[in-house]
Amino acid sequence: MIRERYASDSTMHVYHYAAYEVTALKRLTCEYGTREEELDDLLRDGVFVDLYKVVSQGLRISHERYGLKQVETFYFQRDADLRAGDDSILMYEKWLDERDPAILDAISDYNEEDCVSTLQLRDWLLPKRPGAAPQPEEPEPREPRDGAVETEELRQALLAGLPHDPYAVDEADRSHWLLAQLLLYHRREAKPVWWAFFDKIGRTSEELLERDTDGIGGLEQAGPAVGGGKSLVWQFSFPAQQHHLGEGDGVFDPSTGGSAGTIEVFDDEAGTLSLRRGPKLEDVPLPEALIPGGPIPTPEQQGALRRLTRSVLAGDDSFLASKSILIREPFPAALPQDDLAAAKELVAGLAGRQLVIQGPPGTGKTYTGARIAIHLMRLGRRVGVTATSHKSIENLLSEIESAAREEEFTFRGLKKGGDYDGPFVQSSGNQPQFAAPDEDVLLLAGTAWLFSREEMRNAGIDTLFIDEAGQVSLADALAVGTSARNVVLLGDQQQLGQVSQGIHPEGAAASVLEHLLAGEDTVPPDRGLFLSRTWRMHPDVCRFISETSYEGRLHSVPECERQRIDSVGLAGTGLRWLSVEHEANRASSIEEADRIAAELELLIGGTYTDRNGREHRLGWDDVLVVTPYNAQVRCLRKRLGSQARIGTVDKFQGQEAPVVFFSMATSSGDDLPRNLEFLFSRNRLNVAISRAQSLAVLIASPKLLEIRCNTIEQMRMVNALCRFVEDAGVG
Repeated sequence: MIRERYASDSTMHVYHYAAYEVTALKRLTCEYGTREEELDDLLRDGVFVDLYKVVSQGLRISHERYGLKQVETFYFQRDADLRAGDDSILMYEKWLDERDPAILDAISDYNEEDCVSTLQLRDWLLPKRPGAAPQPEEPEPREPRDGAVETEELRQALLAGLPHDPYAVDEADRSHWLLAQLLLYHRREAKPVWWAFFDKIGRTSEELLERDTDGIGGLEQAGPAVGGGKSLVWQFSFPAQQHHLGEGDGVFDPSTGGSAGTIEVFDDEAGTLSLRRGPKLEDVPLPEALIPGGPIPTPEQQGALRRLTRSVLAGDDSFLASKSILIREPFPAALPQDDLAAAKELVAGLAGRQLVIQGPPGTGKTYTGARIAIHLMRLGRRVGVTATSHKSIENLLSEIESAAREEEFTFRGLKKGGDYDGPFVQSSGNQPQFAAPDEDVLLLAGTAWLFSREEMRNAGIDTLFIDEAGQVSLADALAVGTSARNVVLLGDQQQLGQVSQGIHPEGAAASVLEHLLAGEDTVPPDRGLFLSRTWRMHPDVCRFISETSYEGRLHSVPECERQRIDSVGLAGTGLRWLSVEHEANRASSIEEADRIAAELELLIGGTYTDRNGREHRLGWDDVLVVTPYNAQVRCLRKRLGSQARIGTVDKFQGQEAPVVFFSMATSSGDDLPRNLEFLFSRNRLNVAISRAQSLAVLIASPKLLEIRCNTIEQMRMVNALCRFVEDAGVG
């Protein structure tokens, strides 16, 4: 209806109060994969007008709050009996039981008055606006985006003959339906980034500090500028807060919407950063806040998905590995597990398909992948290495080079981007070297932007290794898979998952491992390899991790039973629960920091017995202190000093220590700074606890065990924490 009205009158607007209606439209169009382009056009043309922003930024009123019910006391009188939106929910529940039409009439009357009140608010505001209202401008005609027309044609071809209801799609047609949704995956991921960027424009530093988890507010100049080429580098400090900024990020000033420079050095724990600003910003005032920019363009990945779709529709034999991932192709029989020699032969014998190697903490996922890669290169096969970050790629490359030295094997490899420099692999920015590599180049490495390129199909890659595949989206895995004959997925979906910002139809938001395992905690024997022996955790730690995250399939090697702690404080093996009472703490707790400091005074100087039976004096390097929040990292750093190993969960993924403290910081469910899923994430708990070789110590408010849950998944999350406390000894 809105589109039809807008087509006949391009000066029309849709007025609403607060972001609820527009947020719902964004969510529904993405979740059901319909009318996404139409909504984008309306948003870009400024058709929607939020009167809440007008009122809150332009008026001062005699109410503490700026809700519609408060503001309308100046211009509108309600007649409906129903007065609050929450009451309408309860009344609808009542109607479901009683089916009394009068109840629906009351709800309808309430919603109609909401609309009439919004209209009258608009009319009431217009005369109060200083000066004459500007005349609306005709929107300029817009050319379709690159690939948009072809993408929609391919989507319609995939969906032809399928029911509109996704739950009515037969399993045999499911892959076509899913691929149709994945064609728009990258567009949907980009939308919230753009929406958030434009929403932050105009926000004050204080607003960003209090309400935003992406940018940084409270920025203060911390010293004079230092010259660096044609640019100046400025020093800033900022208070502790949640954000998503780091070194190398180009940032923007929300007061202007323009570039603020590039973050050159970033120290989140100290609350300092260096901002490089070029000559064009010489006369632009320094920012008081920073926000991230728009999304990174993904034309390569989108193009690869279109090529895959054309092949699926044609029914040809290209891109078999990606098609194998899409249809979750099983093996004809159970695969031999925990046998490196058998794994090498299995991968060498793959013929146009995928293989999952799930590696829980300490099981040697990287070790296994590296030695399979060496085996393939010995056979003269060219391999590829990719992951979501250069750091993860370089971690696997380092292990491959280490395995090559052990096996006295020499090869030549290239990594796209970065400055990696190893004995066998060197970085290069020369794309033709990757698209048409020299014959002696047996390894190519890079991100999805490299392997999604059309010319990489001719690079002769036999097997592509996707590391940390639990963090790789299904869409990206399908895109990079078009460059190789086979795909090996190394990872563990039970640890930190992919970062997704968009809303997608069911199944399209999944990581590639979530898709392939179809809800299972561990990979079934006919779908891949499960590395079941951890060389890290004592059985008393491993037991909890295995039962809560790995269906009881994960076990410690016998040597790990020797690991133990002996000190005048915490001692022994397994789980410990330290209950610390505190109130009104959201993202930091000095009470928990004090308790950890007290425990460390007793612990440091004790002894640790490793899995080889050797005793070591416990030092600061033998302890990890993990927390979900940047603010608690800073609190702990201030209390424990620079000698302590402190960080958020993602910082320590892949690392280990004899003792791990996990500080949850939040006082209760009423104090959650973000949603329940962030603090109680089973994956986050798994990563934190599984760093421990001997002792895993949880420090938290007991009120977190009493938190209210609204979904079954939330119950599973909180149950994992309760299970830890139930199994743990009290410290």
